[in-house]
Amino acid sequence: MKPPALDRSIGMEVYSTQIPGISGRIKQTPDQFVVEEILDKSSLDLVERADEEHAYPLYLLQKEGIDSSHAVREVELATGLRLKVVGLKDAKAITRQYVSVTRKQQNAKSKLVTKHCMLDLVGYTRKPIAKGKLVANMFAITINDFEDDGVEKRISELQGCIDNNTIANFYGYQRFGSSRPVTHLVGKEMIKRNFRQAVELLLCYSSEYESKESREIRELCSDSSNFANVLKILPKQMDLERMLIIELMKNNDPIKAIRRLPIIIRRLFVQAYQSYIFNRSLSMAIKEGLSITSPEQKDICFCFEPNSIRMIGISRCDNNADALEIPAIPLAGFAFKDDNRFGSIVKKVMDEEDVSKKDFYIKEMQEVSAEGGFRQVSLLCKEFSYKLNESLQLQFTLPKGCYATVLLRELVKPSDPITAGF
Repeated sequence: MKPPALDRSIGMEVYSTQIPGISGRIKQTPDQFVVEEILDKSSLDLVERADEEHAYPLYLLQKEGIDSSHAVREVELATGLRLKVVGLKDAKAITRQYVSVTRKQQNAKSKLVTKHCMLDLVGYTRKPIAKGKLVANMFAITINDFEDDGVEKRISELQGCIDNNTIANFYGYQRFGSSRPVTHLVGKEMIKRNFRQAVELLLCYSSEYESKESREIRELCSDSSNFANVLKILPKQMDLERMLIIELMKNNDPIKAIRRLPIIIRRLFVQAYQSYIFNRSLSMAIKEGLSITSPEQKDICFCFEPNSIRMIGISRCDNNADALEIPAIPLAGFAFKDDNRFGSIVKKVMDEEDVSKKDFYIKEMQEVSAEGGFRQVSLLCKEFSYKLNESLQLQFTLPKGCYATVLLRELVKPSDPITAGF
């Protein structure tokens, strides 16, 4: 089975299962895609009331119809608070995630409400929440308009793949911009120091899935003499484009323009390019027949508690009987090493992309430099269950950083991921 062009454009060049797709659509309404974060509360040192040591408010943020970055900005503008999130969540969903106030506050409001967001005070911590406190995400997803014939058999086959850890842990569509997959393209231009091209991609790259209005605006952006008029017609949701244009009109300096964007967005571009290289490397590994389930000597492994989604460490493969070891692929970055079977494949992809590890240290914009790291090659999924009636309702839990759409992709096999809601 050959994946659609969109999948291949973001490095997902293969499927990891041979399950015939059931087709269908997701995210027809936000309540059909629900995500909730699971924190390691045992290590949070959370108290109900603030004291001298516990003065950072922790909220549960529920949002709908807005992504995490814009949700944080919306709340900050409405309340004057400064917030920190540990996970980025999609706009086309109802999501529940944790946010910390980054300054001490003894008497935080118990509830905050904005246009798209509602925050409920959970308690107070010693310091703002860190990424390491996020363990997993729980999902409740509805699939509509699927093919009825043999659907339970295909779900059973998917369950077998889940149990055997044979589903590839790709970065999902959201990482790359979904209907406008441009983030990794911008990231590559940034690490190649082509900052002018990076800005032009951000402003001008268009997709067939964008509205006619958006495509026309992007066409106008190809000529800087149109910028003043473009500012008059830019829709509210194109706020990043607005920031870029305003700075370019002031200084015509692409580095200053990119730095007008929030740091979380700037870093996302380079991280998306790392993700693209990872996806291509994982695809190549599968094509070459490398096992993504059985670790080999020299493999770096993510180690999980048996029958659990809780990670207990990252180490070289040692056939530890007390842990589930899942092999990992090294991420491209300035500390990258190609000293095992997966590293050799990543090096091959980097050579094809004409990038080297030193490119990921960006002297002109050091705050977005990427060291590297590791990502597990197979998708660990727990608590999988389903209900089948007029729609198909799935529930499952994935480790942090893993994508529900990657699991759904193996079951649905959408011919057009965007129109199918992915």
